[in-house]
Amino acid sequence: MFAKLKAFAFWTCFLIFVVAITNLKENSQDSDIQQKIDIALHDFDDELKVFSPKGQSLLVLPTGERWSDDYIQQLLKPLYDKSGAFAFTYNDTKTIAMSAQGVNRSQFLVNAFLEGYQPFTVENVMMPLYVLAQRKTYMLDSLQYSGREEVWQSSREAFLLPRGDCEDHALALADWLIEMNEDARVVLGDMDGNGHAWVVLFKNGKEYLLEATRKNRLERNKPYPLAKLYPDYHPTFMFNRHGFWMNSGSKYTTDYSGKHWEHTSEYSNAAMRRLSPKS
Repeated sequence: MFAKLKAFAFWTCFLIFVVAITNLKENSQDSDIQQKIDIALHDFDDELKVFSPKGQSLLVLPTGERWSDDYIQQLLKPLYDKSGAFAFTYNDTKTIAMSAQGVNRSQFLVNAFLEGYQPFTVENVMMPLYVLAQRKTYMLDSLQYSGREEVWQSSREAFLLPRGDCEDHALALADWLIEMNEDARVVLGDMDGNGHAWVVLFKNGKEYLLEATRKNRLERNKPYPLAKLYPDYHPTFMFNRHGFWMNSGSKYTTDYSGKHWEHTSEYSNAAMRRLSPKS
């Protein structure tokens, strides 16, 4: 009996030791993450002045027509100070591009909001969502921007500013993953009937759904969930830095790569052309 109690005490102490070491390691990692966040935020006032895409171009794939920067500016200028997202269609059937209002009240094509920004380098593909959960608080645009119902932060702004809604979280997450050479896209649609934005990650032949606004039960090494497990997310459009896709099939699909996804336009701007080739 004494031997059993002794063995039990030994393994209990051993487990406590392992848990303590694990907690110390995680606390050390969190401290390191916070230090990197602080460095990224150091000159945030100057960094926030950067977002102003120049030299834009949009190739309309159904027609082969190319929109110049001047033409894009002409389309967007009348929408200045109009809160919300706007769709540009071809033959009233195919959505070839979308724009949204930025923090500065100007409208930009949605691809432009992915600036090519990562706050710092990480190797673990799960880390950007984990960091974003610590860095950013969810807040509706109408509360943050004095009644403006729909305002998008660029990916850089979305990390540097402490509050934002679902689009802001998704833009920050997707662009960080793209900088890691991952195939990530921002998805626009609805979740249980409410307008929403999230991220889909294509990796090793599988599709993963990333709820960018998630704050609880996140772990650095916990695999992302498969998109097919989330039928309550109903995708309508998706985009990355260059491409724009519309869902021409059922909105209840959990397939983000089938033929029902029509690639309708290709976007670029001067800043993107200086970046290394990424999605």
